Amino acid sequence: MSQTTMKTVMVTEVAKKAELADMAVPKPDDNSILVKVHYSGVSVGTEMWIATGKRLEGRTVPFPAAGYQAVGEVVEKGKAVDGFAVGDMAVVFCSNSHSQYVTAHKDLAHSLPNPAKAKESSLFVMPSVGIHALKQSRVEAGENVLVVGQGLIGQCTAQLARLRGAYVATSEVSAERIAISQKHCSDWVIDASKGRLPDLIKQRFPDGFDVVLESTGFERLIEDAMACVRGGGLNQGGRFVFEGWYPGSITYNFHQAHARQFSCHYPCFIGPKPDREGALRLIASGKLEILPLISHFVPWRDAAKVYTELFTAKRDHFNGIVFDWTA
Repeated sequence: MSQTTMKTVMVTEVAKKAELADMAVPKPDDNSILVKVHYSGVSVGTEMWIATGKRLEGRTVPFPAAGYQAVGEVVEKGKAVDGFAVGDMAVVFCSNSHSQYVTAHKDLAHSLPNPAKAKESSLFVMPSVGIHALKQSRVEAGENVLVVGQGLIGQCTAQLARLRGAYVATSEVSAERIAISQKHCSDWVIDASKGRLPDLIKQRFPDGFDVVLESTGFERLIEDAMACVRGGGLNQGGRFVFEGWYPGSITYNFHQAHARQFSCHYPCFIGPKPDREGALRLIASGKLEILPLISHFVPWRDAAKVYTELFTAKRDHFNGIVFDWTA
């Protein structure tokens, strides 16, 4: 490949500013592929933890934006990579995905099942996280599930729980996300701005939910979410899932969980490869509705401007974001 430099979205001031910058095109090692990016998906929650300095993990600034999911064309591959040919379309988990080119390890790369769903597939990490959380907490048909927070991970998790046959309630404070959840994600949406969550569920679910997934990553919501789990004894209690990522140490009322004897689950990362491939198949078939969750399709030339807006109050009006690198 003759091109040696590329454009990338780079955070140049923590929690304040992103810019388009020139970087060297990365080179794949023996176990990786080089992908010419068509679409990169923005994970508003996780990326903002990094871009606001709460999850820098030793990085210094300026540092590339924390994009980690993309769809594009394989243009090079390492000699130890099987299953991909130059010209194939791939879905990848990688570093610095908001770039014209990325490298991805073969174990974190997948064939694109349906080219017509390329844009939606650039957000494949969110349903992958949801599948991992639902499998670990063993959500089954006929159970009652509450998903706290309706960001993209919460929205995808709610849809996936319904596909498993569960009755799904969701809670959210944003009017825009409440509307999305009502239309595409859940059976009952709770407006959490109207009071404490345990009080808002009492009339319909006085005994609590079989499974509660806390997807926001905000410590202040944990205890109220735990109060919504069905209690019990002798392994008959419900399940609580820490689906979000929480910076630093967190605290919650031990006695609430202890006395009511529910179990807690801590899914980490995006799940094993078969789970990720399952998410992509559900996107490809249209059973998992990702397109209605995307609020902004952004040409790459405007990507840094939009990324900078995520550091402002405008962030609350974004849902799914996809950067288009094809132009």
